[in-house]
Amino acid sequence: MDKLFIDCNILLDWLTDRPPFSQHAEKLLTLIEKNQVEGFVSPLTLSNTYYVLRKQTIKKIANEFLKDSRILFNIIDITKDITIEAIENKFKDFEDDLHYYTAQRNNLNFIITRNKSDFIKDKINILTAEEYLRLVR
Repeated sequence: MDKLFIDCNILLDWLTDRPPFSQHAEKLLTLIEKNQVEGFVSPLTLSNTYYVLRKQTIKKIANEFLKDSRILFNIIDITKDITIEAIENKFKDFEDDLHYYTAQRNNLNFIITRNKSDFIKDKINILTAEEYLRLVR
């Protein structure tokens, strides 16, 4: 079963219905809901998504997202060692570096993001939701 690290922008596409990206995000999240793939997020992903969602919607919706996330996703830790590795091997954006090394350390197969250029492609496949969906068809 594929293990997918879900980036914040995919969650926001889905939660705020940002066309044309929301349709792919919704299909991806449906695969996770049906246990056809495993979805992973970090506490930082949840925090950033919550922050943006709270600004764009009402706090109640943002709080519901957090509650639902506990059921939908595997929440994986960003450890001290991962943080040090991200600092020492900084590429572009520290948040994305943290997520890359968190996904790598947890042996995840893919990082699903809308901003592929934010990540290095080394040991993990970096795909958009649309690309991943085409891959698994």
